[in-house]
Amino acid sequence: MASEQGFAALLRNYRRRAGLTQVELADRAAIGVRTVRDLERGRASRPQRTTAELLVRALGLTGSDRDGFLDVARGRLVNGAPDTPFLRAATVDELIGRDADIAEFMALLSDADGPRGATLVGVAGVGKTSLATVVAHRLAGVHPGGVAGVAVDDDSTAGELLDVVAAGFGAAHARDLPGHLAGGPALLFVDGVDRAPTAAGEALTGLLERVPRLRLLATGRQPAGFTGERVWAVAPLTVPPVEHSAGTVAELMPYSAIGLFLERLGRVRRTRLAPHEIAPLAALVRRLGGLPLAIELAAARGRVLTIPEILAGYSVPAPHPVVPLPVVVAETYRVLAAPEQRALRLLAMFRHRWSREHAEVVLDTSDGDRADVVHLLDRLVALGLLSVGGDDVVRFRLPAAVRDFATERAAAEGELEEARKRHARLGPDTASGDRVVP
Repeated sequence: MASEQGFAALLRNYRRRAGLTQVELADRAAIGVRTVRDLERGRASRPQRTTAELLVRALGLTGSDRDGFLDVARGRLVNGAPDTPFLRAATVDELIGRDADIAEFMALLSDADGPRGATLVGVAGVGKTSLATVVAHRLAGVHPGGVAGVAVDDDSTAGELLDVVAAGFGAAHARDLPGHLAGGPALLFVDGVDRAPTAAGEALTGLLERVPRLRLLATGRQPAGFTGERVWAVAPLTVPPVEHSAGTVAELMPYSAIGLFLERLGRVRRTRLAPHEIAPLAALVRRLGGLPLAIELAAARGRVLTIPEILAGYSVPAPHPVVPLPVVVAETYRVLAAPEQRALRLLAMFRHRWSREHAEVVLDTSDGDRADVVHLLDRLVALGLLSVGGDDVVRFRLPAAVRDFATERAAAEGELEEARKRHARLGPDTASGDRVVP
């Protein structure tokens, strides 16, 4: 049985399939119920060998299920591929409105006669990274040579990018990749190729030439430019047309932008929409252009605002019916208190994923007041400005549009040099680790 979120999800899925509660599984396996809970919550990354064997017997696993369970428990395989930082990172269970895109893209990269590589292109905030991440995780089973993910930085060189790719696959050096990936088809996910297009194109073209069984999946606002690239445009989510008049929420549900907004709104608000909010909801998702990131940021404000009030905050001149994404980010930024705004500007120095401990260094919590940092991160997550994931270690990431906005604000406030110095305190080892998993 495949797992897309590591051992925690794998154990939980098998337990539920067996119809057992956590207490019942613990009793059958003769282990503590706290051990089961910690494993399912990701607080304990992997069980000890004896514990894994006890769980196998308690769950009644045999054959390939047993072998696969033990492989993941020992860190050998995740979803059929060798364990890598990318596969250990938690991914999105469901992307609203993207089922057809996921199915078609998976078919494209699963076809033996398909392209060696493909790039998802689209505007900022359209969901390229989320879509590609889900596809890459689900394709792990047909890429037994491994699946790795890397993110391109603004100043990446071809050589640096190749070194990060090697680390993502667990190889010591880039020159070792051909031999390291000789065991079977492998997949490389490269996020943000437009940040250093020349370096990315050079590095990826060379990789395809030297590693015949490697396939590429990339994202960017423009194509990567590697040889044999297939370009796939990611469109915004569907929105109700202007002439559409709906009297109920059910009439709006066929439009995926509505579905995403309501799902995110449900995380911060438990009450149903009032009748007077239905028409403004349709107008709001149209105003946001169907962009997932803009929709998520707007929905997070539903904690304290009604739909008409959120819509009123995005008023734009008549010739420009769609609100630019930076405006949406700016509106959410204004909700933050001044210290929170400054913290966001400092955190924008992280180009990729990072931990709470990394944030404490950059935010200079030398007094050890970690609770403030935890509260700050929770606040940014609640407002949709920060994404969070990970099984073994919780990792945070700023969406590219939020990071770009916050970096611009840091420059405007004269903080950019100081912010970069704070980030440099982490040292080269930590910084390179921050670049491995998109």
